[in-house]
Amino acid sequence: MKFGKFDWYSGSLVFGVLLSVYLVVNIYSSVVWWGLGSCTTFSSGGYFMFDIVSFYLTLLTIILGMLLIFSLSSITLRCVIFLGLSLVSGILSYCVSHALLFWGFYEVSILSLLYLLVAESPYSERFIAGWYLVGYVVFTSLPMLLILLYLSGVCGSFNFMEWCNVNSTWYSYNWWLLVLLGILFITKIPLFPFHVWLPLVHAEASSAVSICLSGYIMKLGLLGVYRFCSVVLVDGVFSEVYLGLLLVMALIFFAGACSELDGKRWLALLSLSHIVIAAVIFYAAGYFSSGLVYVYSVGHGLSAGLVFMVLWWCYELSGTRNWNVLKFVLGGSLLFRCLIVVGLCTVASLPTSLQFFCEVQSLSDLADKSCIVFVFFCVYLFFSSLVPFFLLGGLLSRHFSVVQVSSGVEEVYLLSSVFWGLISFLLFVLI
Repeated sequence: MKFGKFDWYSGSLVFGVLLSVYLVVNIYSSVVWWGLGSCTTFSSGGYFMFDIVSFYLTLLTIILGMLLIFSLSSITLRCVIFLGLSLVSGILSYCVSHALLFWGFYEVSILSLLYLLVAESPYSERFIAGWYLVGYVVFTSLPMLLILLYLSGVCGSFNFMEWCNVNSTWYSYNWWLLVLLGILFITKIPLFPFHVWLPLVHAEASSAVSICLSGYIMKLGLLGVYRFCSVVLVDGVFSEVYLGLLLVMALIFFAGACSELDGKRWLALLSLSHIVIAAVIFYAAGYFSSGLVYVYSVGHGLSAGLVFMVLWWCYELSGTRNWNVLKFVLGGSLLFRCLIVVGLCTVASLPTSLQFFCEVQSLSDLADKSCIVFVFFCVYLFFSSLVPFFLLGGLLSRHFSVVQVSSGVEEVYLLSSVFWGLISFLLFVLI
């Protein structure tokens, strides 16, 4: 199928939207960096604060929210309301310093998408996927709440920014408790062995929910590890043995993706593999250089969102998620080929995507940290770029097309996809 209409009006509209959002992002980053700096934390009344981590994750969520605006004509009002609730709750969880408020906003952002998974998904297996999400995510919320209440009581404050003033003896007595809290957050990233729910949920969720899951929900687990488990980050949560296991499992996920015909499950497996780099950065750079993790998170969320948006458009045209059928949609049109090339290049972390710079820096840090992990990481980086290019070669070879004349709805996906691709490759200028 071929997108058969792209006139001067569509081009000017694309240019106007790109220019407007570029100015918004530029002004936002300038205002924040004017007073923020690289280490400054603004706090207010023991409830809210704003630091470099809040900046990166808020920036990511705002961009995702703006891009989802393009698809308003394709989703219901109920979906819009709960997506907005999830987005706002996610932003508040980045900027809150009260342990109970953090837990509340954290869970609301996930539960909103859980509701949409059951209520809005068009697929028959959505209830099974919902139970997987409940089992791996929601059932860990009560133990997490109990641990946060205990730590708040022992430290005498619900403001977790004040917990660092507690003497080191307290941390030694509660070392295993902090590690357990880190494991509970890992289930929501998710990392091996708690990864099972994500590919299944992606396969049964609507495309808008999948964009949010890979865009910022996966980053909430990283945020929790950073906020509460900094003392045990390297020795307990992301130890050398566990990191080596994660890299080995990531290679298995890559192998699984190569044999996957479902486009959403394919991208879910790649998201599981690529989020391992955040753990590598935590191990290599440590807590005080963790801003690099959230720069990578911005690139990871944008690249996954871009490919999900392009696939969403293809699903609307073809009615299937099978790569063998989507090949005919993507192969015959120059516009589709350009979009899928840009999307898969961001997934493969080509320059000048944000992931590329983060991977180079983490590789440099690992060289001085652990030789064994360095070798494993080099093998991992090779396959992380090979898998998307392997698929790209299959999609662009031996193709034919059926003309699909524009009905107006396709321009919505075009605007979002073009803007998303440019942001993924140009955002490094601002960050």
